[in-house]
Amino acid sequence: MTTTTDRPQDPMAAVEHLARMIAGDDEQRFVLVYHAFANQVDGFLNSDGADGYRLARSLLRRGVSPLTRSAVGTEAPADSIYHDPVYLANMRAVVADRARIIGGVPTSDFPDCVAIGSANAWCCSGTLVSPNVVVTAGHCVDGGCGARVFFGKDVEFPEDGEVIRARTALAHPDYRPPRPTGDIAVLVLERPASITPRPIATREQLVGAAFVRLAGYGNTDVHSSGGYGRRRVVDVPIASDHPRHGADAATEFVAGAPFLDRDSCNGDSGGPAYVQSGGQWFLAGATSRATASSLRPCGDGGIYTRVASYEKWLWTVPGALKP
Repeated sequence: MTTTTDRPQDPMAAVEHLARMIAGDDEQRFVLVYHAFANQVDGFLNSDGADGYRLARSLLRRGVSPLTRSAVGTEAPADSIYHDPVYLANMRAVVADRARIIGGVPTSDFPDCVAIGSANAWCCSGTLVSPNVVVTAGHCVDGGCGARVFFGKDVEFPEDGEVIRARTALAHPDYRPPRPTGDIAVLVLERPASITPRPIATREQLVGAAFVRLAGYGNTDVHSSGGYGRRRVVDVPIASDHPRHGADAATEFVAGAPFLDRDSCNGDSGGPAYVQSGGQWFLAGATSRATASSLRPCGDGGIYTRVASYEKWLWTVPGALKP
């Protein structure tokens, strides 16, 4: 029996406690139950005013959401990251660490994370790695998204940021659709940016990490129907490099959402996956695509290109300045 003195006071601690009560020692079920309830709490905590009131009334009317009911009563697909032992261990570490960002929040931090656009629309994300070099996804450039870069928190407020055009937009020669690997590209800017570039993580720094911090301007719902334009961050656990996830272990890694509805999404393509080492953040990956077992456009885990695997190539692109 739970007494007043051992009830968790922190909302996410309460979610963890409730999920463990329901799931017992079943780690896979714990992950699904925790995610489902956490989505409800996170949605409420990140709303305010009239929106928060409407959300609270909605939750009271319908009780537990269909997502929560399905998570409590069903299992994830057999090849999902939610059956991956590395992911399960890292996910527990993220849940237990209250300093981690587990809700997908707007941020003014990480100014090296930029929005990338065509001539008339914003469409991807990227990272400044030298005064005039931005790393993004090959499929962004291949799809015509690589003409300009926005430095700022929100593309809807261009006066609060800076736009620099790209002189060169070049996808890596190994990126040859429909083959998904080699999904990285370089934008060489017309002039150096005033933002401090982000150093690139070594392979060893990524190996020692339990999670990565994702940043980007992408869509904010799991069906990828809208919300592009505001820089947001979220921490997600790293999974194993098992082939069933669909990643090339030599040049890519896999990470998943610690909240079932919080993950990289369309518009985050090319955006950074940071790893922390020695109190500093380094660029480990560029957002590429969903895992092979994903059931939805966003929210079931993602594959990230290892930037270090292509670092030598970055500096061979004509006009690229080294940090």
